[in-house]
Amino acid sequence: MIDASMFKKVLKGAYANLENNKQMVNNLNVFPVPDGDTGTNMSLTVKTAVEEMSKVTSDKIGDVAASMSSGALMGARGNSGVILSQLFRGFAKGLKDVKEIDIDSLIGAFELSTKMAYRAVMKPTEGTILTVAREMNEFAKEHGKSYSNVEEFVSHVLDAGEKSLQNTPNLLPVLKEAGVVDAGGRGLLCLFEGALKVLRGEEVIFIDVEEVEKEESGVKGFEIDSSDIKYGYCTEFLIKVHKENLKYESALTAALKDKLTPIGDSLVAVHDNGIIKIHVHTNVPWNAMKMAATCGDLSKIKIENMREQHNEIIVKSEEENKKEEEKYSSEEKDYIFIGVAAGSGMSKILKDLGMDYVIEGGQTMNPSTQDFLDIIDNTNGKNYILMPNNKNIIMAATQAKEISEKNIEVVKTRTIPECIAALMVFEPDSSIEDNAENMSEAMEEVKTGQVTFAVRDTSIGEKKISEGDILGILGSDIVADTKDISEATLSLIDEMVDDDSELISIYYGEDVKEADAEKIGKLVEEKYSDLDVEITYGGQPLYYYIVSVE
Repeated sequence: MIDASMFKKVLKGAYANLENNKQMVNNLNVFPVPDGDTGTNMSLTVKTAVEEMSKVTSDKIGDVAASMSSGALMGARGNSGVILSQLFRGFAKGLKDVKEIDIDSLIGAFELSTKMAYRAVMKPTEGTILTVAREMNEFAKEHGKSYSNVEEFVSHVLDAGEKSLQNTPNLLPVLKEAGVVDAGGRGLLCLFEGALKVLRGEEVIFIDVEEVEKEESGVKGFEIDSSDIKYGYCTEFLIKVHKENLKYESALTAALKDKLTPIGDSLVAVHDNGIIKIHVHTNVPWNAMKMAATCGDLSKIKIENMREQHNEIIVKSEEENKKEEEKYSSEEKDYIFIGVAAGSGMSKILKDLGMDYVIEGGQTMNPSTQDFLDIIDNTNGKNYILMPNNKNIIMAATQAKEISEKNIEVVKTRTIPECIAALMVFEPDSSIEDNAENMSEAMEEVKTGQVTFAVRDTSIGEKKISEGDILGILGSDIVADTKDISEATLSLIDEMVDDDSELISIYYGEDVKEADAEKIGKLVEEKYSDLDVEITYGGQPLYYYIVSVE
């Protein structure tokens, strides 16, 4: 039997195990690009569930489960996080009137959990976390009555889940091509593994190392002119060393110091029991991460722009006696637009086109359901249009619409170019329903391509990709794989342009020099002289270029 106190311990253990393994889950991303964030999204979702659950003083299982569900619902990030929040929601419903959790109550909770998750997805795809959850539930229903021990029962449910997970590539061809199992399914099993450890009396400890003090790292603060900051990004992360490299931990740390020294300063590299902690000031944080990724799995990644921080401190110092501007406007508006973007340039573009609020996020940093609700609840709009601008944020935006009582439509934009096209056709005198329909049609007229780098060696079909390759991605296809950013970008554009094309828009990221972007623009203009070509600063991280053709 599991009482309320033990239930809290089980959930905390489940969360700790997922947090410890989130990078492993992230690495199961089908594309070897730096935006695999399934593990991160699931971990952040469970974190809010644990935080809400920890506030409950009641000794009733139902109260603890309800708070867990509420936290997961509000903190859900990414498609995997939203599905997980629905699994939690169904599980909590199943435990509503339970005094102590036994095998019978677990069987009922698993069934409601699976039903709730499937209902949340308009077109459920088999070979995903949904399949793993369903087949674990089916095992529980079929065999649960033959067990008398909760620990043994959960152990065998987990075994059924592992079997289901290993079969996901047979259900989803894209997984088989990439040679991976489903990331969401693996994340779910990480939760069960942590829960089982607690049931067995084990303590699940978060993997971490002691924080390096600022004095040790050479960080002196910002009492200097920002123009004197040679290296602008304070970059920190942990490396969980691969098992085969554990005996070389000291040598790896020394080698990383040698590699990172030429690209930065204020370098600290320390190791402890299989974990290497890196702190460096650099202008190329992603290069630092690529070097480190050869040694193990990265986690606890933090990148801060010290020049912006310095400017913010100066501004606050100058205005310390002035009232800080309100974050939200109290003005009543017929329409309020809420979008998501990464990069100062992208945010400015959207705001110039009428976007009222831009949530910082996108690849690797999906906003939560609560992020949308915070704006909705604190503003005064008759109608709200949410534009997620990323396929992995659509479900969080949709969940916000379902939770809120305000009049909301979600225009399911998957990219910033789609969002721009949709905003261009907005009619303030039309109904929200008509606008949502027209905006959805407009976004489908835009093709979006992206240029980034491969974070690992892999094979997709017959295509062999090496770590560090520059990839041109169109939709769900890698259409360019080279060693050169310009070459990949030009090849991508060639794949995108057809006889109906009229405009090519190229948005360059934070790691691209304006001169390099202009060079590419001139080459494109020469090749496609009958098309309009626009070069714009987007400032997006990770992606050298985002290209739209319409």
